Amino acid sequence: MAPRRKAVDPPQVLSASYLEGAKNKNDVLKRLKNITEQLSDEDVEPHSPHYPGLSSLATSLVSVNDDDDTAYIYLNHKDKDVRLHSVLACMELFYIYAPEPPWNEDEIIEIFQQMIRQLGNLATCIPNDTSVSNQVHQYEAYFRILEQLSEVKIGVVLVDLVRTEQAPHALETLCELIKTILTCVHVDHPPEVGQHAESAVAACVEEFEGNIPNAVLDELLMPVGSGPVTYVIDPKSKENPPAQIQQTNPSYLVAAKVLRKTEDKISSPIANLLNGIFSGDPKTLESTSLSAEDSTESPPSSGKKKKKGGKDTSSPTLNFTKDVGAGDVYSIAYELHRITPMILTTVIGTVASDLTNTDVDKRWQATKLLGRLFAARTSDIAMRFRPCFRDWLRRSYDPEGAIREMMIRSLTNFLSSQYNQTDLCSDVSEALSVIIKLDKITEIRVYAIHQVCELAHSATSDDAVTGEANRRKTHPISAVSAGLLNAVGSRVSSKFKTERKDAITGLAKIYYKHYVSKKLQHVQEGGENVDIDEILDVLSKENVDTALEEKFSWIPQKVFESVFFTDKQDPDLRSRIFQIVDDIMLGTVKKEGAMLSPTSRAVGLAMILQTLQTKDSANKWMCTLFSHRSNLQRSLASYLDARSKAKECESGSAEAFTADADAMEKLEKMAALCAPPLSTGKNSADEGDLETVLRKLHAAKDKHIFRILSTIATPTHSPSARLRALDELPKRTKSLGNATSSWVRSMARRCAMGSFINSESIDTCIMLSQECFEAGDCEAASHFLRCVKIATSIFPAIGGTKECFKTLAEFFDLCRTTVMTSAMKKDMEKFGIVTIISDILAKAASSRTGKKEKDTDSVDTLRKQLHRTCTREGTPEQARNAVYAIAAMMNPRSKPITDLSVRARKEKNEFEPILKALVNPSRLSIPDDDANPKTKDRIISVLTAITAIAECAPYAFNASGEGSKLGWGERAIKFALDSALLGRNTRLDTSRDDGDESEDSDNDEESPEKSGRKKANKRKKNGVSVHCQMMCEAIELLVTHIRSTIVSARRTVKHAELEPPSSTHIAEVFSTLAKILEDGGVPPSSVNGRYCKTSQDRAALRRSAAINLLRLCDSGLKLEDTYLTSRMWHVLSNVLLDEEASVRDAVAEELSFMLSGIGKYRHSGVGSAPSMRFIAFVPLCAESRKAGKVKASMMQCISSLRGSIATCQAQVRAMGKAAEKNFENNLKMKLMPEYCVPYALHLLAFRHETASAAGTLAGEDDSDAEMEADELAQSEEASEKRLKKRLKFLFDPLIQSLGERADNISFLLRMIDQIGKFSPVDVMKSSTKFSSLETSLDDDDSETEADNEEKEAAARMKIIYQFAREVLLSHVKKDFNLTVYPGSIQVPAALYSRNQSSPANAPIRYESDDSFERPANKRPKKSISHYVSKNQDMESDDDKSVGDDDSVDDKSIDDKSVEDKSIEEEPFEDKSIDDKSIADKSVGEEESVKEPDEEHEDDFGNDAGDTFSPSTSDSECSPEEEKEQQPAFSPEKEEEQSSEDFDKCLGNISPIAKDVSPLAEPASSSPAKKRAPRRKKVSTKKRKSSDIDIFEDEVTSPATDKAHSPKLSNKRSKSTPKASASSKKKKSSARSKPTPVSVTKKAMISITNSQSSSSSASSTKKRGTKKQTKQDVDDSFDFPDSPPQKGGKKKAVGRSRKKSPPARKTSTKKAKVSAPSPSTTSEASSRASRDRASRAMRRRAVA
Repeated sequence: MAPRRKAVDPPQVLSASYLEGAKNKNDVLKRLKNITEQLSDEDVEPHSPHYPGLSSLATSLVSVNDDDDTAYIYLNHKDKDVRLHSVLACMELFYIYAPEPPWNEDEIIEIFQQMIRQLGNLATCIPNDTSVSNQVHQYEAYFRILEQLSEVKIGVVLVDLVRTEQAPHALETLCELIKTILTCVHVDHPPEVGQHAESAVAACVEEFEGNIPNAVLDELLMPVGSGPVTYVIDPKSKENPPAQIQQTNPSYLVAAKVLRKTEDKISSPIANLLNGIFSGDPKTLESTSLSAEDSTESPPSSGKKKKKGGKDTSSPTLNFTKDVGAGDVYSIAYELHRITPMILTTVIGTVASDLTNTDVDKRWQATKLLGRLFAARTSDIAMRFRPCFRDWLRRSYDPEGAIREMMIRSLTNFLSSQYNQTDLCSDVSEALSVIIKLDKITEIRVYAIHQVCELAHSATSDDAVTGEANRRKTHPISAVSAGLLNAVGSRVSSKFKTERKDAITGLAKIYYKHYVSKKLQHVQEGGENVDIDEILDVLSKENVDTALEEKFSWIPQKVFESVFFTDKQDPDLRSRIFQIVDDIMLGTVKKEGAMLSPTSRAVGLAMILQTLQTKDSANKWMCTLFSHRSNLQRSLASYLDARSKAKECESGSAEAFTADADAMEKLEKMAALCAPPLSTGKNSADEGDLETVLRKLHAAKDKHIFRILSTIATPTHSPSARLRALDELPKRTKSLGNATSSWVRSMARRCAMGSFINSESIDTCIMLSQECFEAGDCEAASHFLRCVKIATSIFPAIGGTKECFKTLAEFFDLCRTTVMTSAMKKDMEKFGIVTIISDILAKAASSRTGKKEKDTDSVDTLRKQLHRTCTREGTPEQARNAVYAIAAMMNPRSKPITDLSVRARKEKNEFEPILKALVNPSRLSIPDDDANPKTKDRIISVLTAITAIAECAPYAFNASGEGSKLGWGERAIKFALDSALLGRNTRLDTSRDDGDESEDSDNDEESPEKSGRKKANKRKKNGVSVHCQMMCEAIELLVTHIRSTIVSARRTVKHAELEPPSSTHIAEVFSTLAKILEDGGVPPSSVNGRYCKTSQDRAALRRSAAINLLRLCDSGLKLEDTYLTSRMWHVLSNVLLDEEASVRDAVAEELSFMLSGIGKYRHSGVGSAPSMRFIAFVPLCAESRKAGKVKASMMQCISSLRGSIATCQAQVRAMGKAAEKNFENNLKMKLMPEYCVPYALHLLAFRHETASAAGTLAGEDDSDAEMEADELAQSEEASEKRLKKRLKFLFDPLIQSLGERADNISFLLRMIDQIGKFSPVDVMKSSTKFSSLETSLDDDDSETEADNEEKEAAARMKIIYQFAREVLLSHVKKDFNLTVYPGSIQVPAALYSRNQSSPANAPIRYESDDSFERPANKRPKKSISHYVSKNQDMESDDDKSVGDDDSVDDKSIDDKSVEDKSIEEEPFEDKSIDDKSIADKSVGEEESVKEPDEEHEDDFGNDAGDTFSPSTSDSECSPEEEKEQQPAFSPEKEEEQSSEDFDKCLGNISPIAKDVSPLAEPASSSPAKKRAPRRKKVSTKKRKSSDIDIFEDEVTSPATDKAHSPKLSNKRSKSTPKASASSKKKKSSARSKPTPVSVTKKAMISITNSQSSSSSASSTKKRGTKKQTKQDVDDSFDFPDSPPQKGGKKKAVGRSRKKSPPARKTSTKKAKVSAPSPSTTSEASSRASRDRASRAMRRRAVA
């Protein structure tokens, strides 16, 4: 510093006398300033004669008062400026007297303490701050102190005092000095301040020799722990409390520089200090003020655990320095890795040792510190300490949830910062994947999903720009591995709603940012005029980024597979999927513009569907999602139309009320397709109710709400219409309540077309496909056409717009007329360009506007090309699509032809020329081996086109020919049946295509498919032959003709009459198809059969015959009852277990369509329920690959049936007892799905792979008998396992459809119990009548074989019975599962025999074998009594020993049934049945049971019209069918009117048709018919057991009531005769009356379990003496509260019971009561019920 100007004589000033001569405070301050100024002169020297008073001056500066030795006069002066300049003078003296200060230790300590006080003011003194007066002079003074400390290194004086321990407070003063120096630096100070502070502290540190005191280290490390950034109050903030702003921490910077400068000296002391703190060394902890707890975040300590899964608001890439505490050793250790990482060399190991500490807090703190150290962006600690890193990774599986949650943050931070360390990142990704997949806490898994998705979404898309990523402190997408994203994708199928919703949302956002945007970057940059080459590059399979595809291409599949969760399971997820598909996957459209251009969206759509091309499941769910939207749009449009009609009616009129109710019903149907409303507040329970929401919306007065809804009710609306709906609807519905507003918005979001599929994008796809085709890339064109095909199949109106359809027509014409190379032709054939376009045209043509359009030329050209396609050049699929397109263009949906006569005329004009060309003998002929390939293959296309015409144009197809000639359709039918299938016309017409049609002479070169078809024909030679395909198409033609003609004939009018096919023709088709199946696929015709020798041909024929036979059995056609015999039914069932997997799968899939009533089984938009015989096919599909689909369809069918039967029950109750009786005796067996069980068990009994109970049965080969024991055991074990699986597949849907409170298990147990008592009839036995001569000449081998088959089936039925019982009991969980069903149980008489000598009544027997012991004495499972509660009120009735025609004698009932239910009998007569009805059903007791008529042996009846369709004119039978179904007598006109009135009462109820009317059967319903004299009413008695009837007619109407539902009527269809002579007399008189023919039943066998009377005691004794066999399995309902039997205990199942003294006779009182309800039981009868059960058990002891 330059010498200052001397104001006075220096020697005089630098003396004690000068300072002490001051007169006042100002004079003292003036003199101190002069002294300081003179001391700063470099000429001043200590002990110099020129400055004799210098020593006295030093002493005077530290002088004290005389009164107080501790009160320094100048250092502790009351004036702050005096104190400041006193310190400045002392600092100058330190410099002059260095290195030995002129004061003692106490005085030095006092000087330093005052110096520290003054230096602390430097932090608040800013040189440039003009707001404070004299700020500059004060700053210079304070800066001079710091400067002296830095340059003179005055602080070493204190270090010497500390080292020599001469002063007691030296260490404290030194620590305070270091702390003050580090904290006095301000961010606004000049750089010199920081430099001097660094030098001053470093001088003190370097002065130490050896160990540095921990207190000094604490002061150095405290600023380090506070981090490089701190938060201070914003002085400009006006908030309360004031906001904080981020600011650089200057103390941290100074301390960091000191540590780096003194690293060699300070490293070991700091390492020792940290190690001592981490290890918990007591001495170290006593000597340091650093905290051993992490102050940045509270650890999961004692008792209070941190809540798991809280949303992390901080970014994974933030440095954890925001809330770091200054004295936290963990924060200090983390910051040291930035400053001097070598210090942590020994510290890392010490910290890692706490990773396995039993103390959760220490383990948590150590895990967090290491995670921060390893994840630091500038750190390489993870690489240098690999063992510690592996130990730290194991904390991902820590038992403490808070530690795992913290590990998630650390792991994602590691991936974002250390993405270059591929090996380590691989281990981290694996650890994260395990947490996401397997962590047991849902909140932690969700938190991990959030972190990973945020990590991926915040990444940069370009991996190459790593330098840019480092500069911006971001990470590339390569940091997130494909395995980690797959782990997130695995949670999409989680059972927790939040988890799967967040996972799929995060994946969709990642997919758009890193896959779609990247792939479409150049297309988006090119705009609407982008070069076609850019588009082809996107869709090309060449130069594909494999890593990118592997990482992201699977995400759309996960998105669409999430549609699996229905609205009932997770409505939020379904709504989220709609939002993802509409607004995320291909961007969204906002008011400011779309994220992607229409071209980019079209290319993106093609790209996504290209990845889904091989994913059948994802494709199915994608179509399901958009079908949901299509159905919602139609429902919304239907509601808006109904509401508009209701508003047009006169207010208050009956018409208005009816129309309003209809509109409300349609609104409810629409609401079923939407998510349920959500409650929006505490008091909004009523507001959030769906009914309330719908009522408010329906009553809304704002017409604009419904106008906006109408704009999105069609799929062709614009994106702007969607934006307006989503924006305005919530505002306009806000007055209706928050719940209503949110529900309307959710509904609008589901209904409106998003950016994925809309009219604009599909129009662009059509144009792009045409451009790709013109560019020569057929594969790319097929991708765009596939988008159009999917869209038009769901939203036909999209392809039916004027622009789209015109473009499609031009494209189709271009493909048909363009001259192209052979390679181009092959590509067209390979990718099916023409086929796809024709399919699109067929769907889109139906939605074209009905008005005349200006572009008639293009439409006419299209029609000509379609004609040419279906008559000459098209493949089978193209020909079919061409016919469909022509039919749709003739009758568009937008303006359908309502006048049938006009439609018939148009059909004939349009299709007769085509039929004439197709039926030309040159085309419709059977090719031989010499025919050219073109002619040989064309027959398939011709038959396909004819089949399509038969389906679309039945009036034209069935038109009669000129004069006596056959019509063109009839000729085609005759060819298909007689020539193609039956081979009756053996002449083979091999003529070429040289007919008289002008289009035959066209040049073949115009056909682009010419060469392609030849190639296809070559391929067919290795697969299915042409003749086999011809026969399959012939079958399709025959079946399609029958179906379409029957359906169309029901709505015939004048001038449009249509005769249904004759019964002879239908029967011949049925028998032909059944014959093909029975012969294993061998054609009926030996002429054409010689071409079908391969297994592929036979499999194809079996598949075609089985599928079409199922379609003929569509219950809407009402053909099955008449034409499908039991033999055919069995033959058809065998195809479900065909040896060829493709056949099994195809037939099983067709069965699923039949069960769910979709596809071909849906007429006029209403599904038709199948017969019980076809529901019985389900267990045969248990091993099929389509098992899941079949089971789901069965559940859907059962659900619909149960809802429908509830409606029917309500109606029959209102109609009276007659309807209830008819329901109980007739309809119930046709509607309850449980009645499929007898049919299913019959099928299983005649399956040879079903486990046999008889061991080696008769008829088996000797080689089978000599099978080794172990092989036999394995075979039978596999057979039993298969049988259990099939039974479970049958019973599970029946029980699960009722939910947890299933109450039909008891019903099913009783049903199989009764089935087990009868012998299954072999329906495959020939029923042909032979003459006596033929019978005498023929041997009895076939009869013996049939008898053996029945014996084997009876033996199998025993095993089926046992396993079925076991499966049913496995479903018993609670008492209500065994609720008794009081109604009757019936089994089909055509399938089960009541013969007492039947093998069904034989005991279960196993052949003895030394090497393999049969489980004959195996203890059975617990009986039902184990599951029934003590106080359950059940009554057990005894069977009556009556031997009339419709009752089975007691001998035909198993003894266990007698033991369970034998009670003294009481007569029971139906009060509502007249004598004529009784005579109709009854014969004498002495007569034996008559067998069914032989001609009806395989017939189940003719009265079952079982359909789902409502009672409309379309569902009525044709006159011919009605005539065939009429009984032997003609009913009166009044009866028909009564039935019609009842049909009107039923209304439009699905799935009950008119022919299953509850009043259709009883003859007494006709008022005009004379009744026989009514029998005398006899009082009836309440009964709990039911009638078990064996009926012969088919039960095909599959709707049912729940077993727990109230019983409608428990009266029998016929009276049970009494055992007394008086009853016999009445029965005899009844038989003497004329017996009318029964309308509905030919044979009814009733096994009645009624209450017993005292008059039947003798029969009870007789049954008691019957010998017991092993078959007597006690499967009855045992009552635990029954008293013990006298004379012995009840033995185990299968063992004989000990005889006991005969039970005494008891009598019961008669009571007039009706049958009880299955769900309610009177408490008053509980005691009587238990008494009766007790008596019954005592009687059982007699046996």
